[in-house]
Parts: sequence; structure tokens; C-alpha cells
Amino acid sequence: MEGQPRVMVCPRCGQPISYVERQRRGNQVYYYAVHYEGYERGPDGRVRKRVRKCYLGPAEYIEVSRTHSDLGLTLKGLMEEGRERDYMEALVKSVRDRIRGGRLTAEGARELATALSRFSEELKELARELSEYAAEEAAHKETAKEAVNETVAAKKALSGH
Repeated sequence: MEGQPRVMVCPRCGQPISYVERQRRGNQVYYYAVHYEGYERGPDGRVRKRVRKCYLGPAEYIEVSRTHSDLGLTLKGLMEEGRERDYMEALVKSVRDRIRGGRLTAEGARELATALSRFSEELKELARELSEYAAEEAAHKETAKEAVNETVAAKKALSGH
């Protein structure tokens, strides 16, 4: 489906999402996937859009994050962009802070060093895959943009403008 926009699929029900609704309650933000399901006539006789909403979760998990505060993590909801990056940065900072503050045991340091050595090659491979994916996505968007521009130019030529 080259040149077609990607349809966001609801992680709750698997149906296409018409749009995402953001609701603020107090100091928290919550997200809902809104599914457009056509029109219906209300009791007053007026025609209304019929929608169904699926709860997607909060922007941040405030209470749960408190139990991870020693790691510097604020757990985020699935709609928050960049949460993987934020988690990795927070963990790196947390470990460095523990080393500098003398709050990491020698055994804990050895375990983390072993784990990082194990993941080192995997992370390099993942970085390579991410770079390739980003390049493919950029090329895909450029191709789609060119297709739209060609269609607009063709319509203008046909209409004589």
C-alpha cells in the first residue's frame, strides 16, 4: 500500500482508530481510542455520530512510578512518544548516580557490567536496524509526497489552471 496513510489500530480491540481523545482530570491526562461507527437517530430525532471509546491509559503512571523512583523512572502510557528512549536515559543516569553516590555494591556493579556486556552486541545490532528503518520510512514518505504532488499537478493540468 505504497503512498497510503497508515491506519492506527487500537491495542484494546484491534479495530481502526478514528482519532485519539485526550482527557484531563485533575493533574492526570488519560487517552481514549475513538472508533467512529456511523450515525444514529437520537430520542429527540436528531442525527448524531455514533462512536465507541476504548481506554488506552494515562499519560503517566504516577502511583506505580513511585515504586520505581530509585531508578529515576516515570512510567509512561502507551500514547507517549519516546518513552523507550526516556527509560534508557533514566536507567543510565540512575546507575551512574548510584556509582558516584557509593550506593551500588561491588556485586551489583559486576552483575550490571556482565548484563551490559551481553547486551552490547544486541544493542549495536538494534541501532543498525533502527537506522535502516528510519531511512526506509523517510524514503517512503518522500515517495508518497511526490505521488501527491504529481496527482495535484495532473489535476491542475486537466482543469486548465
